[in-house]
Amino acid sequence: MTKNQYIETGKGFIALANLIGGMSVINNLFGNKGLSIPEIAIIFYTFVALYIAGNMLIKKGDEI
Repeated sequence: MTKNQYIETGKGFIALANLIGGMSVINNLFGNKGLSIPEIAIIFYTFVALYIAGNMLIKKGDEI
């Protein structure tokens, strides 16, 4: 992959993390039922993992 592809993929991961976080908050506020503890844990883990992966890819793109 080229430098720009790493950076753009990292930005995409961060954008996906933002979408997942935002949609889960909206679903919790306006949905029919609240989120359970395991669902919150999975959402939080996914959010953090995508942010870390996005930052790692951006950093790798900067190093190339």
